[in-house]
Amino acid sequence: MLFLAVFCGFLAEYKLEHVIERQREEKYAISLLEDLKKDTADLNNDLSWWGLQAKRIDTIHMEFDKPEQERDLFSLYRMVSFMRIYNAFEYHDRTIDQLKNAGFFRLLRKRNVADSLIDYDALIRSTLLNIEGGSNTIFMNVNFLQDKIFDTRYMFAGFRSSSSLLDSLFRTNPATFSLRPGKKEEIFEYANHLQFYKGNVFVRQAIMRSLLHKAKALIELIKTEYRLD
Repeated sequence: MLFLAVFCGFLAEYKLEHVIERQREEKYAISLLEDLKKDTADLNNDLSWWGLQAKRIDTIHMEFDKPEQERDLFSLYRMVSFMRIYNAFEYHDRTIDQLKNAGFFRLLRKRNVADSLIDYDALIRSTLLNIEGGSNTIFMNVNFLQDKIFDTRYMFAGFRSSSSLLDSLFRTNPATFSLRPGKKEEIFEYANHLQFYKGNVFVRQAIMRSLLHKAKALIELIKTEYRLD
C-alpha cells in the first residue's frame, strides 16, 4: 500500500509538471507570435522607408547631373536633409533570447517550430543586423561629405521639423540654398558615396523581403501547431 501511494504521488507530480510545462510552452508560443508580428510591422515599414530613401538619392544625382544654373537647389536641399535620417531595424528578440539563454528551447515539443525559429534568428543576426555596421559607416561618410558642400545648419534628424524650417527659410531667404564654391571634387566623392549607399539599400531590401516572408511563414506555423488565433 505504501509503495502504491508513493507511486501514485509520483505520477501525480509528474503529470502536474507536464501540465505546467505545456502551459509554459503555450505562453512562449503566444509571446513569439507577438514578437514576430512586431518584426513584420517593422520590416514592412522599413521596406517602404528605404525604398523612398533610394528615390531621394536618385533625385540628388539627377540635380547634380544638371548644369549648375539649372539645379533646383531647394529640392536638392530637401533631399539632402533626408540623408540626416537613419532607419535601423528593431529586432524583437526578447522571447527567442529567453528560450536560448535559459535553455527553454527543449520546452518546444514542435521541432519544426523550434528549428524554424533558430534559422530565422540566425538569418537576422548574420544578414540584416550585420549589414547595419557597414550601412552606418556609409551613412556617417555621406553626412561628413555633405557638410562640406551644403549649409547643413538647418538640417536636423527629425524630418518634420527640418522640412518645415527649410520651407520657411526658402520663402524668407532663398539665397541660403547654395552650394559652397570650389567643391567639385567633394561633390564627385559625395555622389559616389551616395551610389554606394543606394547599393547598400538594395541589399538591405532584398534581405528584409526574405525575412518578411520567413516571419509570416513562422507566424502561420505557430498558429497552426499551437492552435492560436
